[in-house]
Amino acid sequence: MRVLLGLEAVNEVLERLPPGEGWLGDEERARLAAMRHPQRRAQFLAGHALARDLLARAEGGDWRDWRLERDAQGAPCALRRGAVSGLRISLAHSAGQVAGAVAEVPVGVDLEHAPRERDLLALAEALYPQEFSQWLAALDEARRRTHFYRRWTLDEAHGKALGVGLQPKALVRQAWLPAVEDAPHAWTWDLADGWLALALGEPHAAPPRIEAPPLHDPSIPQAWSLRLVP
Repeated sequence: MRVLLGLEAVNEVLERLPPGEGWLGDEERARLAAMRHPQRRAQFLAGHALARDLLARAEGGDWRDWRLERDAQGAPCALRRGAVSGLRISLAHSAGQVAGAVAEVPVGVDLEHAPRERDLLALAEALYPQEFSQWLAALDEARRRTHFYRRWTLDEAHGKALGVGLQPKALVRQAWLPAVEDAPHAWTWDLADGWLALALGEPHAAPPRIEAPPLHDPSIPQAWSLRLVP
């Protein structure tokens, strides 16, 4: 199984787009028209352009053959020349970057930057098992941020892959452990200034071939398995 993962700067994606909004579908243009904040509009355009690039790489054709609509759960649905594709797509954006993932199975991607200070210990105590919050409390600030956001992006990506979104009440019964078997649920990358996670709706006996762009060190992803805790 093949998973295509993309990560780009929003401005770089926008620079290569043709003038105007004619490449968007009717539903996409309607959604864009309802957006007033310039940054949100830029993220939307960059995300939908990146999705088309990934879809064209996965199934062929020109990127303009594709468009995105929303399914009943609000998740992106890919269409090629008006026909619904079997490919699944997930998008995320944070600050000046946009991420996307395309696969033949349910997939989720999340991207987080943390420019503002947040009380991560309070969030961990409210959302996660006590063992995790206590472990975070013993770390220095830099390591605490890294481990918190690794977990947060895993949970966000997993919720997208399941089609239910983040479920805060369920997080206290979940634990992410480094994968030791050949069928992980998810992968994370530590970026120079953020965190990226990719998750599948369910593990597969054969691990997928993840085709990703060059990322900042460490470029080799960490694989994770999901476990339920009592």
